[in-house]
Amino acid sequence: MKITKKLVLSVLFIVCASRPIFSQDGLWEDLYNQAGKLISDGKYEEGIQVARKALRVAETNFGPKDVKAAWSLNVLAHFYLLDGKFGEAESFANQALEITKDDPNILNNLAIIYTEEGKFSEAEKIAERAVNLSQKTFGKDDPKTAESLSTLAGVYRTQGKYFEAEPLYERALKLWKEELGEDHPKVVLTLGNLGSVYGALGKYDEAEKLLKKVLSIHESTLPPDHPILALTFREMGKLYIREGNLISAEFYLKRSLEIQEKVLGHNHPEVGATVGRLGLLYRLQKRFKESESYYKQSLKIFEKAYGQDSPYVRDVKKELKLLDDEMSKSAAKQPQANI
Repeated sequence: MKITKKLVLSVLFIVCASRPIFSQDGLWEDLYNQAGKLISDGKYEEGIQVARKALRVAETNFGPKDVKAAWSLNVLAHFYLLDGKFGEAESFANQALEITKDDPNILNNLAIIYTEEGKFSEAEKIAERAVNLSQKTFGKDDPKTAESLSTLAGVYRTQGKYFEAEPLYERALKLWKEELGEDHPKVVLTLGNLGSVYGALGKYDEAEKLLKKVLSIHESTLPPDHPILALTFREMGKLYIREGNLISAEFYLKRSLEIQEKVLGHNHPEVGATVGRLGLLYRLQKRFKESESYYKQSLKIFEKAYGQDSPYVRDVKKELKLLDDEMSKSAAKQPQANI
């Protein structure tokens, strides 16, 4: 199971002439910037508290329909998304959208939330709307359009529509490279996403080259327990499963799980995604009891996070059915003891 990569929202600085307003404007900006840094640092629960403060300041001093209130709601939605609380995330993002109507950043955030909830039809519509709006507002070749291109690519990738995702990631990568340089976090995250798509399309050499580059950058720039580093480890593990290098796959998946359980908690959906991959790995290795245990752990987490009708829950149940079939076939092949 894949998680859409999260990027810090850009901040629009507004300077007002009135001294009292300027003072409160500065306070809101400080809180908003602080929230953005906490996203980068992977401190989601702390970020929720800061984002709530920013929302209170915006609503009190500028009004509940002011754009600053919308942006505060949007970043609050983003934190709840990262924390695996999708219902709250969707609610706050929709409140933000009611204020601004058409803001590409808010549309992108809502598309990511719908994707994580398995609401793919809604996610595609919102993401396509964001792309069209960005291209109309900024132009097709403007780096600000890259955010919407990347979001739509993520929606496609989650559904296994890799051929549709590939050109969008490549286009976003080109725009961001030209504007931000090779080592910018947005460029690095897009390289990782593109590497994952290459792996799914069987382009293993290209995929491994990109993912190793991303891993090297993340290991040198992020704390050793950062959630983004855990995602990179998991992508490496997924690639090695596809290549049949199951020993390396287990190493990277275990490293990913160790970080996620420590930082996100044992019941976070990202933990569910990683243990699901370990379930697949052990099924391929015929380690059926271990596979069953990890699949059941993944199912329990997903049922709690997404509900019984989620496509993610259905996917794990399909995997468990495959495992059960393989276990039955393996048992049938075992020689029967003479009585």
